[in-house]
Amino acid sequence: MGETGGSRAPRGRPRSERARAAVLAAATELLISGGVQAVTMEAIAARARVSKSTVYKWWPTRGYVMLDSLAHVTGPAPAGTAAGGPLADALAAEVGALVRAFRDTAAGPLVADLAAAAQADPGIRAALDERWVRPRRAACARLLHDAVDRGELRQDTDVAAALDQLFAPVYHRLLLGHAPLADGLAATLVRHLLDGLGAGPGRPEEDR
Repeated sequence: MGETGGSRAPRGRPRSERARAAVLAAATELLISGGVQAVTMEAIAARARVSKSTVYKWWPTRGYVMLDSLAHVTGPAPAGTAAGGPLADALAAEVGALVRAFRDTAAGPLVADLAAAAQADPGIRAALDERWVRPRRAACARLLHDAVDRGELRQDTDVAAALDQLFAPVYHRLLLGHAPLADGLAATLVRHLLDGLGAGPGRPEEDR
């Protein structure tokens, strides 16, 4: 029996997926061309050619749309480095990915603008924390907790404070521009952290 029209699989992406992709693309374009102030739910809907209710279907505030749209620029947040390698290398890979995103893509100025806007907009602050900051910290937190469990780091290691030591200088250089986001920055930050936590194996030979 031949196929009937009703049994054929639809071609291309489902309508809802196309609409969602259009919204993210619209938010990215508005953010890059006009900055945070240009990105409103109304402007996003108009550029994506969808209703405002369609935008609200997936995102509660414009902040969440903007943060999700950054994946168009940088790709998704890191899922974490596979276990088994040296701790210093794994941490440097995670921090280095952030350095390169800020230095080599449009994410740098966009995140700087969002961080500034977050000071007066709780919605942007919540989205920035949930969609950008926490996923990147979580990858390194797992590495540090595992190292504590193995006895590679001291048992009294304050993982939250250690994460601040790793990432804060990267954001500091992004926001103030007083020093470059150099290729060796991630390895230097990791070395200083691990030296302070007594992780001797993480130190390069020339520093021993």
